[in-house]
Amino acid sequence: MKSSMSYKNCLIHSESFQLAQSNSWIPRYSLMRRDTDSKQDGTPSHHDRLDKVFRTEKEADEFALQDAMQRIDKP
Repeated sequence: MKSSMSYKNCLIHSESFQLAQSNSWIPRYSLMRRDTDSKQDGTPSHHDRLDKVFRTEKEADEFALQDAMQRIDKP
């Protein structure tokens, strides 16, 4: 289950993955910030949360989206 959402001036895309020979899912997301002055998308940045694992891809993707929103909200 891959999902994308807009949040503030960013596009968040969940990209959670499963390690080989493991039943656990690792949350991963990419952020693409929109430059409000030029109205163009920036280069996406990718973030893996190797300190968190989940039983399902859905759980990992939901966590990834929430984690991305918290990262965006940080001053």
